[in-house]
Amino acid sequence: MKKLSLILTIALVLVGVLVISDNASGPANPAKIAYLDLQKVLQSTKEWQDLNKSYQEDFAFYQKQLDILTKEYQDMVKAGASNEELAAKQQEILTKKAQYEQTLQQTYNAKTEVILDQIKKRIEDYATFLDYDLVISKDAVVYGKGTYDITDMVIEYLKGF
Repeated sequence: MKKLSLILTIALVLVGVLVISDNASGPANPAKIAYLDLQKVLQSTKEWQDLNKSYQEDFAFYQKQLDILTKEYQDMVKAGASNEELAAKQQEILTKKAQYEQTLQQTYNAKTEVILDQIKKRIEDYATFLDYDLVISKDAVVYGKGTYDITDMVIEYLKGF
């Protein structure tokens, strides 16, 4: 009976040691994790570059409109316009400026969201294809080995679209 008890105790200790040492080495299939610079990926896409060019053109157009209004104001000052007329012109300039800014912001925020959604979907497809469990933004990473940075690979992948 003592021998059987001793053998069972030794067997349990061995099983416990094996379980502990197996768990200490980590999971059998560790998560495949990567990070990327989403801003760099975004800026590398043709869609983003086209949108940025369009934004610059629209901004220049609205700035030109404001410059015209400002010149009108300066001409009014030179012509000796009343304070009421000058105040009205100033208000018109401020109102137009606010309208232009709001138009640009609404238009381009919506377009940016569409592009970001497309890019995120393509990153998801890329990660799924290469069996990544987690892809996070570089902004959220305090430290990461460069080998986990897939920014350039994703940029190359996106060039195919």
